Amino acid sequence: MRTALADVIAGALLLAVTAYSTAGGVDFGAGIWDLLAGRKERGRRARELIDHAMAPVWEVNNVWLVLSIVVCWTGFPLLFQSAFASLYLLFALALIGLILRGAFFAFRHIAEDPRTHREADFVFGISSILTPFFFAACLGAIASGRVGLLEPSRSVWEVWLSPMSIGFGLVSVAATAFSGASFLVGDARRFGNTEMTAYFRRRAVIAAVVLIVTGTATLVAIGLQNPTLIRSMLAGPGLPFALVTMVATPLVAFLLWRGVFRFYRLLTVGAVGSMVFAWAFAQSPYLLPGQLTISQAIAPSATQVLLLVVTACLVLVIAPALGLLIYLDQRTKLVE
Repeated sequence: MRTALADVIAGALLLAVTAYSTAGGVDFGAGIWDLLAGRKERGRRARELIDHAMAPVWEVNNVWLVLSIVVCWTGFPLLFQSAFASLYLLFALALIGLILRGAFFAFRHIAEDPRTHREADFVFGISSILTPFFFAACLGAIASGRVGLLEPSRSVWEVWLSPMSIGFGLVSVAATAFSGASFLVGDARRFGNTEMTAYFRRRAVIAAVVLIVTGTATLVAIGLQNPTLIRSMLAGPGLPFALVTMVATPLVAFLLWRGVFRFYRLLTVGAVGSMVFAWAFAQSPYLLPGQLTISQAIAPSATQVLLLVVTACLVLVIAPALGLLIYLDQRTKLVE
């Protein structure tokens, strides 16, 4: 019974992390393209579309981040303590980026001076890169096996700057740029903007190529640093999800390159979400590879039951509200 509950809670944590990676990644990706839009007239129009698309739902996906943190520290206190003891700087940088991103997205809408507006744009865009990079770098550090149980087992710099930490961070930035461009294609089409549809189609294809390259390089880094994980990812429990990513990413690029506007957003979510699942299932049953399993890290049974009840109640309240918000947004019911 205890093992079953532990697996259910671990599954809830994985789903929350995946929801944040996919839904939140779209928002971060929009911020990346905002930064790269340039100062010409076309860049201004791209920013207008990004604002128009993000305004009704911006930052709402942070609910999945909050849920992930709560489930982690309540359900797996040993994992939470171990991760933050070794990775406190990476988490701090990610959270600072998250705060700056939200603040400067708001500030740029009230900035009257052009220079102040440009500065707010820049901070918003840079934060949209740094936040997903550092969050994913934390996962890469954990997957590398360098995070010690309860306390750092080696130099924190060695943990923070491991090849897998950097690789996971770069893949995360590429994945968010890819998903952001893909969804902005849909937003441009929803608003009837053919110029921006073509603009973000090209960027989605480029981002898909970058994601394939960085993903391949990161697989090499995983193979060098944690051979057990790469074997499990490519020839074990993570294989089905790795295959989905390998097929869906170039397929989205092909569909958008050919101008086939069917299923591309669903495939984008599948590609990005499957990357998270491939890592998690390949690492299972370990939370800290070689040191801490799900059953060893789980909280007492009474805490497990209460956590599941509270999580279920939250999802029952949050999911319909988010669904309604997305439904109204996609039908342009929230735009003045």
